Amino acid sequence: MLRVIVILFFLSFGLCSWVHAAEIFPTAKHGRGEVRTINAIPVAILVGSPVEIGEQHAALVAKPGKELLGFPKLIFAEFGIEFFYPLAAQAGKTLMLNAPQRYQQEVAAATKIGKLEPETLAVANTLLELRRIGCSALIVEPKKSATGAMLFGRNFDFPPFGVLDRYSLVTVIRPEGHHAFAAVSFPGLMGVFSGMNDAGLCVATLDVYEAADGSSHFDPTGVPMALTFRQILEECTTVAEAEALLKRTHATTQANLAVCDRERGVIFEITPKQVARRDAKDALLPCTNHFRLPGLAVNEECWRYDSLEVAGEKPTLAVADIQAALHQANQGELTLQTMVFEPRELVLHISLGTPPSSAHKMHRLELRDLLLSK
Repeated sequence: MLRVIVILFFLSFGLCSWVHAAEIFPTAKHGRGEVRTINAIPVAILVGSPVEIGEQHAALVAKPGKELLGFPKLIFAEFGIEFFYPLAAQAGKTLMLNAPQRYQQEVAAATKIGKLEPETLAVANTLLELRRIGCSALIVEPKKSATGAMLFGRNFDFPPFGVLDRYSLVTVIRPEGHHAFAAVSFPGLMGVFSGMNDAGLCVATLDVYEAADGSSHFDPTGVPMALTFRQILEECTTVAEAEALLKRTHATTQANLAVCDRERGVIFEITPKQVARRDAKDALLPCTNHFRLPGLAVNEECWRYDSLEVAGEKPTLAVADIQAALHQANQGELTLQTMVFEPRELVLHISLGTPPSSAHKMHRLELRDLLLSK
């Protein structure tokens, strides 16, 4: 009997975040957009022009996630620097002026229909410039993959402040004239932290705190990074195309960007001064929050990176092995999203909610039909 009680306890612990997420994002439609619950994961599907997508985001995602839209202010309050928020808001609005016009239109439409303060979405979509995120990623190229195809795993780590862990969802966006993509996201986030497009191109950003090239931590003349990463998914199909886009786009801050297509994976080490590429070694490519290339690396010590390298000692790795490796690299209450993308199959395995997300069952999402629908 005791064993049954223990099992039921852990089952309820693993399911509570899914039930709550489905309650936060109920099934709904707005224009051509909709929200569904698929295999226990809330999925928002946004379709059309920038204005249509912005309006759908406001009605289907931002409205039910209204509590989270105050999250940027909460961060400043938690650190006792509320007085700095107006400056951050102004910086966010200034950065948005550097973004592609279609994203500005989308943010404006969402702000209007959602009746939001003008700076709300600007700050939400420039958090990569205004905060520090610590994450882990592991890319496994085909010759080391148990499936014979690319696998791309990642933990998203960020302080939840008692609210963030309850509001994750998957957003599928099918923009007119561009590639469709799926992002693991939050209400108010138009940019991309983690995602995969209809060609199987995947991206995940990981913050970096130091660079040896003397670059600044913040360059206000750059393009918001999360929107640049979304642009990669909308306009690129290969690692080479992603590299070209990054090199012609001025970065605002220092970051690692893990990228893979169906054939190879790379880490782009990005600063406002340069974009460098780190390739896989023996078909394995771990990444955390340090640069590792000569001329950029400052401090390479990271227990999470070491843990991911150890996981790669197996002859081949399957999805379950990658989740296990990511769990070894979890940061407790900071680990809010755990995922493994399969680019060839257009499949996402994902765990959201109660930290550490890496400890829970991953739910399988078949994205092909959602991404390729007309």
